[in-house]
Formats: sequence, C-alpha cells, structure tokens
Amino acid sequence: MSFALAKTSNSSFNSGIPLLPKKIISKNKISIFEFLKNDKIKEKINYIANGSSSVSNLLTFLNGNFHFLDSAQEKLETASEFLTKFAYAKISALGAMDLWGKKNLFPFLGYALSVPIGLFSSGYNLWVSNGITSGLINFLIIMDQREIVDSKGEPILDKNKNLKVVNGDFGNRGWTNSFTTTLNESTKIIKELLDKPSRIKKISHAAFVASIFQISTPIFGFLGLERIESFVRNASTAAVEGSMMLHKNIKNNSDSSSSLDNKRIINLKSPVAQSGLLWVGTSIVDFLKRFDYFSEKINNLTQLSFFFDRAASIRFTHGLFEIKKDHYKPSNANSN
Repeated sequence: MSFALAKTSNSSFNSGIPLLPKKIISKNKISIFEFLKNDKIKEKINYIANGSSSVSNLLTFLNGNFHFLDSAQEKLETASEFLTKFAYAKISALGAMDLWGKKNLFPFLGYALSVPIGLFSSGYNLWVSNGITSGLINFLIIMDQREIVDSKGEPILDKNKNLKVVNGDFGNRGWTNSFTTTLNESTKIIKELLDKPSRIKKISHAAFVASIFQISTPIFGFLGLERIESFVRNASTAAVEGSMMLHKNIKNNSDSSSSLDNKRIINLKSPVAQSGLLWVGTSIVDFLKRFDYFSEKINNLTQLSFFFDRAASIRFTHGLFEIKKDHYKPSNANSN
C-alpha cells in the first residue's frame, strides 16, 4: 500500500501538476465557457481587441505620413500588424463561439476559417485573403434579413402588415435546418432575381450576389491573377457593404420599422449598417494601395485600410451579438 502511495505521489510531482479530481476540471471548463458566453464579456473583448488594433493602425498611418516620430515608425508598424492579426483571430474565435450557439452553419465556418487565415496571412494581403470567409459570414445577415415569401417571391406579411423573416439564429432549429434553409432560400433568391431583376435592391438579394463573388476570390489568387483577385474582393465587398446600409432590425410581429414601406431606407443607427459604411472605406483604400501612383504618394495605406476594417468589425460584431432567437417567433421559412 505504501509503495502505491509513493508511486502516485512521485508521478504527481514529476509531472509538475497536482492531481485534481476530474469533476473539478470539468466544472472549470464549463464555467469558462459560460463566462465567455456572457454578452457583456464578449462586448468588452470585442472593443478591446478591435479597438486597440484600429487605434494602432491609425497612429501608424498618421506617423508614417506626418512624421511625428520617425524613429518609432518601424515599431508602430510591427505592433499594428501584431494587434491586427490578434484581433482577427480573437474576434473570429469569438464569432465562431457565438454562432456555435446559434447553429448557423455557413457563417460559423466563415468565422472558424478566419482564425488560421488571420494568424498566418501576411499583413499586406490579410484583407484579400479573407474574401471567402467574409462571403460565408455574410450569410448570417442574408438569412436574418431574408423575408419569408410566397410562391411568387412576394413577402408574406402578418396581420399588422409587418415583414416575417427567416432569422439568423437557428439555435432552436439545429444545424441541419440551418444548412437546408440556407440552400433553399439561396435557390429562391436566384429564381426571384431571374424573374424580377429589380429585387437586387433588397439587402438579402444584393448581399447574396456580392457574397458569391467574395467567395470566388481565391480562384483568381490561385491562378496568379492578384490584381483581379483584389478587384473582385474589393468591388464585391463595396457592393455587399453598400447593401448592408439597408439593414433593419426586422422582427416577426414587431413595430412599424418592419413594415413593407420602411424596409429599403438607409438606417445608420444599425450597427451592421455602420459597419457597411466603414468596410466600403476599407475596400477603397485596399484597392488603391495596389497602384504605385497612390502607394508612392501616401505611406502606410495598409494600416489605413485596417483602421477602417477593425472599426467596422467592432460594429458588425456588436450586430452579431444582437441577433437572438428570442426576438422572433419560430420561423416557418421552409413551409413555403
């Protein structure tokens, strides 16, 4: 018996880790997960990670062009790249965790893939490298703003003439429903656009088309057509984010802001709409920096683009957290 006790004790000290009951370890893991699920904690992480990255990139851009402290420029560039990659990875992991609860497959995959891309892409090409992941993440908003329609593609209204939507939170419906609903609604959107091209004015339709182009950007990179890859990534982003400025907090059976008459008005009170405006700025700067005429006259355009990008991410991530299944009645999107 003493030999057994000595053996246990030695193995514990040799490993350098005291033996803990499995139940305690399990409880600690659960508590950490629950801690990170808290909306206030997620918001703080969002503002700290994205905010520090955005500010550092702005300071680097300003110092590189107005030469306040030239000796510090190299350190500023190194720090801003590190903080930007850290923010990409951290916020992507946070988004993936949030969407794990929402069980929305395509945007979950987008956020999950963004973690390694954010860590291993070069700072110069980080924005373009995330084209495919951005396209997948956009399906969160596409489904959340997607109207439930009849066989003719016309919106089905409730008794108060408010729109009914699919909703981006599939927490009560599951991963399979998320997958099938997204494919079914995507097919409907394509048919609706072919029948009536003017429907491209709707946020769900415009964002869907532009997101498909975003997802296709790596094809041009693999072919060595980097200038075309950049153009497709930035042009499609400008289109997507321009449509995001039409974002509304549409809720089934909610107030008059969900009515058919009010759904196509730009609303910069929406955090998603605010992110759209900022990401248009990102796409313009990222595209211009690839031309010698601009990059030779203006230093650190990459940092300027990331200033807009991380500021946009603050608002979009806030909008992600606001999407809740309890805001909606259970969706019957697949019944039509």
